[in-house]
Order: sequence, then C-alpha cells, then structure tokens
Amino acid sequence: MSEVRIVRMITGEDVIGKIDKDTVGNYTLTKSFTIIPTQSAPGQPVQLMMTPYMPFSADETVTISADKIVTNVKPKEDILKSYQANTSTILTPNKELITESKLPKL
Repeated sequence: MSEVRIVRMITGEDVIGKIDKDTVGNYTLTKSFTIIPTQSAPGQPVQLMMTPYMPFSADETVTISADKIVTNVKPKEDILKSYQANTSTILTPNKELITESKLPKL
C-alpha cells in the first residue's frame, strides 16, 4: 500500500511522493516532487516550493535503488496537506506553502 513519504537522496535532494518498496529493495515513487527551501531575502522566513521530480519523464512513476536513499521519513502535517492539495484532482487554494505554477497534471 502506498504511503506519502519524504526520502532524502544521496545527492541531498528531498523528494516527496507516494512510495512503495518492491521485493528486491527498490523504491517506486508516484506523483513525486522535489522540496526546495526558498528565502525571499535575508532575515525573511524560509518557505517551501515543490517542483516535479524528473519533470521531463513520460513515466508516472520513478524507481529508485535503495542504496541511493539516505533516509525515508513521514512528512510534517503542513507539508503533507500541501502535497495532497497539489496532487488532488479537486483544486483548493493553498496559502501555507509556495508551489511552482503551471505544474503538469499528474
């Protein structure tokens, strides 16, 4: 059963998505996004932006070798809500986190 998780890659990227583990230890991510912290100016609060992970792929899922993942954690509630709002087929305004505009339909 898929569960929304955040994985930290060995490259330092934080990727959120619905994750499944296969029988050989690889992870499959569906509707995956890279989480990017941004700050508009020094001293301003850090905000998060989500941008599609592997945006040029025609595949809806991405398979990642387990040895490329450093950690696998449950997202904080506000990040999970933002992810769900941005991957839902029902559009709801999101004022908590900044997200990239013109995201492709997933």
